[in-house]
Amino acid sequence: MRHFRHIGAAAAVAVTVTALAGGALVVAQERTAVERQSGTTLQPAAKKPALRLGATPRSLERGQVVTFRLKTSTKHPRPVHLQRYDSTRKAWRTIAKRTVRGSASIRLKPGTGTFTYRAIAPRVRHRSGGSAHTHRLARSGQVKVAVRAVQRTVPSRPATLTAEEKTLLAAVREARGTYARPAVTAATDRGAEACLTTYARRHAAWMASLGRAADPGSAEHRAAGRSLPAKDCPGRTVSAVTRAVGGASAADAIRTTVDAWLSSPYGETGRLLSACHDASGFEYGIASTTAGGTRWLTVLVSSDTAATKSSGVC
Repeated sequence: MRHFRHIGAAAAVAVTVTALAGGALVVAQERTAVERQSGTTLQPAAKKPALRLGATPRSLERGQVVTFRLKTSTKHPRPVHLQRYDSTRKAWRTIAKRTVRGSASIRLKPGTGTFTYRAIAPRVRHRSGGSAHTHRLARSGQVKVAVRAVQRTVPSRPATLTAEEKTLLAAVREARGTYARPAVTAATDRGAEACLTTYARRHAAWMASLGRAADPGSAEHRAAGRSLPAKDCPGRTVSAVTRAVGGASAADAIRTTVDAWLSSPYGETGRLLSACHDASGFEYGIASTTAGGTRWLTVLVSSDTAATKSSGVC
């Protein structure tokens, strides 16, 4: 009888194990069926990347700003380098550096072309609360940014200048290259334009007949019923500076005039250097007229209105 009791207990255990195994198999089969129906497979959570890089926008026009976003997996401050691939030298070049505590951003104005960027965080040892640990070298994924050249919206023709007007244009370009903001000096310099130069010469001659310097749009200019350069040469955003200089040689007159514009408290400095707006390119109207022993100088600085944006400076 004892032998039969042992056999009965063993049989009960075997039945229980078989039932449990069968139940687990059914659960596994049901889970697999659900995953197949949903088209997904349950996976363990992926490890958070140590360093991530994003860019907005990825496609833009020259002169516009792209914002790079840096994110690290730790809140400890880490030095992070933003790098751009130099296809000529076949190497990565660091173009900006930030100390990142969780996240940071970098704003740049790239030149024309398609560029590949990445972020890299060097190996760094961090000490906190009496203990120290090391963050290993980390690299982000690569991000491509495409920068298009702005299409011209205004027909343009080069102007033929006199020798004195060429000297004046050279002095203006030198002043802008030395004192203008990087966004302005990075724009394309298109030189003297025919319509603008024709307007500048007419304006210089009018000032000579008036007997004093007066900018386009001034009270004297409006009273005379004269049009503005943006109307005579449409589609352009134009800034103007004028000056009357007497009793000096051409070189001295031009140098004195440009120095006066750069030191002017009346906004002439800003107009000469395009301080109030950004654009992909600038062109000029240049005039130097001599009458009665006085030189009447007019400089127009222009950009395509469709491509001109407020700089936020003014």
